[in-house]
Amino acid sequence: MSAGRKTSTATAAGDAPTVAELERALGEAATGETWQDLERWLEAFVRFRTEDLPGLREAMRAPAVRQSPPYDKREWPYPAQWVAAMADLVTTPGPHPVGRLPDISRVSAPHWLLLRRLAEIHAAVRGGTAPPYLLATPTTGTGGLDPAALVARIEGYERAGVEAMPADLQQALLRLPRRIPPEVAARAGRLTSAAGVTLAGWLTGRPEPRTRIAWRHGSGVYLDDREPSPSSEVSLVPGIRAEPTGLELVDHLLSAPRPSRWQADGDDPRGWPAMLPHDREAVAVHYLPYLFCREHGSHIELTHVQILSVTDGPPGEAIALLAAYFLLNRKWNRAPAGVSLLLDLAARGDLPTVEVGRQLALLLRRTWLKAAALRESMELAADRGGHDHVWQIMTGLLPAYLPGPGERAHAGHTQVLALAARIAHRTGAGGELPCVAEIAGRGGESGFVRAARHLRAALN
Repeated sequence: MSAGRKTSTATAAGDAPTVAELERALGEAATGETWQDLERWLEAFVRFRTEDLPGLREAMRAPAVRQSPPYDKREWPYPAQWVAAMADLVTTPGPHPVGRLPDISRVSAPHWLLLRRLAEIHAAVRGGTAPPYLLATPTTGTGGLDPAALVARIEGYERAGVEAMPADLQQALLRLPRRIPPEVAARAGRLTSAAGVTLAGWLTGRPEPRTRIAWRHGSGVYLDDREPSPSSEVSLVPGIRAEPTGLELVDHLLSAPRPSRWQADGDDPRGWPAMLPHDREAVAVHYLPYLFCREHGSHIELTHVQILSVTDGPPGEAIALLAAYFLLNRKWNRAPAGVSLLLDLAARGDLPTVEVGRQLALLLRRTWLKAAALRESMELAADRGGHDHVWQIMTGLLPAYLPGPGERAHAGHTQVLALAARIAHRTGAGGELPCVAEIAGRGGESGFVRAARHLRAALN
């Protein structure tokens, strides 16, 4: 392609990359190794199909970006398969087969949204109805979309008489921030197309997902944090609820995932935060079905949560559980990495400390994770200047972790009380914890009771 060709005036003003950038994107993003690569490839492909089809054909024939189309496959669960099929649409005379989506029951909701976007673009190019540019292309490094840019893109569609593609529009809406400047909302209110009306409604009635987590054991669901564990088999039952929007893919993404599953073909959790960059708690809920695997380790990696931590949205139980898990999990993870995640969240004001403590207690009670890892992580976090946060975590952990009525104390309980006393001394924490006072007031001189008395003294 020649770098001297001009871009189309049908694109939204101010957000069109130069021709040279688009040309480079086709080569650099051909493998789709990251969500950023794939977004650049899609944007370049769709724009160039309108602006410079001969140049696009020339670029797609290059060995660096040319891949064999997946026509011998029954399903196309991998983004690279859709990329190859789209490239074939513009380089090889037709007819071309229709796209082949996998069954929705075997695909996570975030991956389903991505596949539906790819299938939609493929079908539009195959049918000659592709728009001149996409609506959902992010404008920030975390996947966010400037609301003014989206309004401008839809204004461009209206001037050109272009109809928005449903999956593209719904992904664009999910990338918008929670706070919208009034002048942008006013511009959106003047849009007349179906996409414009949908955008205006979203800006005034954005759904607010509510999340919760239940824990299941072999014979039922835990009803109390201190309920004894009757089984070594445990799974999570994550939930999301939001007011229905009538938008199919949005409502599917903001609903509860299946409780547990193996990672499906093509799934890449690294890209999920960019689909909901202002609803990280919802993304965290979608991570949870992949979290527990004692034999093989989690399918969710610390790097996935680190990516999620720099996005936006109020944290809740799911974020707290992920932070707690990587403080305790030592399979392929060292303590400093989990502590860094904890302190990064705390530095941003996004760490639900008491809830992290509660989730640590549930993990210690119900899974194979051990208190020794807790001591290591908490002391390291305190040494790195996070002792106030660590104490708040301890106030959430102790009531749920210490033995309840009818439970026997063990060495882990004594060790955690000793850890809490050391942290309390360092922070100068005061007040009374009823769960500690009850134990300290018992008769006897066991190490467990003495540790409780020592903590009570430190707090007084």
